[in-house]
Amino acid sequence: MKMLLTLFKATLLTLLASHAMASGGGSSEPECDANVKPIVFVHGYSGGNFNWIDIMDYMVADGHPRCSLYGFEYSSWFSTNAQSGRELASFVDDVRSKHNNQKVTIISHSNGGLVTRWFRVMEGGAAVNDRFIALAAPHNGTDIAYACFNLSCFDMRPGSNFLNTLAGRGCDVSLWSAYDGVILPASSAQCGNNTQLENENHLSMLWAPSVYQEIKNNL
Repeated sequence: MKMLLTLFKATLLTLLASHAMASGGGSSEPECDANVKPIVFVHGYSGGNFNWIDIMDYMVADGHPRCSLYGFEYSSWFSTNAQSGRELASFVDDVRSKHNNQKVTIISHSNGGLVTRWFRVMEGGAAVNDRFIALAAPHNGTDIAYACFNLSCFDMRPGSNFLNTLAGRGCDVSLWSAYDGVILPASSAQCGNNTQLENENHLSMLWAPSVYQEIKNNL
């Protein structure tokens, strides 16, 4: 029941976030220095760009121009993760065109990690993405996905065709917590180079200073 309430909370936040920042970057600045390194954020199941407000604010405080921080939005309700991965490829192409075709850094949360892995493995994304940091991603699936019934949920189920196609590929840096509560088992969030966070749950990975510190350590 607690896990279902967590999913419900995430869904409710999405519905309340119609005023959130637009997907084409979180910037109110008219132009950005094309030499600045772009960072793309990929939200999780039932999420949106509003999920990244805290981490983006931390980054701006550390000197990253807000115009270089881009939120990618996709429909986790009506699209497969493969379709979303293709859309991410198009989004990244557009971002790179504004930054002298530099490679991008990608930071994801939850199901966004699977979308990003598909982009990296199946859409040529590894050639244009030099750092991928996944927060609380269901790399090997999560049992909680049996409690929802849309296309991305099917992809998140352990042993899904989607996960079997990825076959463990596309990971880079993974941050995970034994207290996640949504990625079940929690060890399913491990893939590539892993760092375990203490006492963080699935949603606190989006705002906890300790998580941001690990992001900084891996940029």
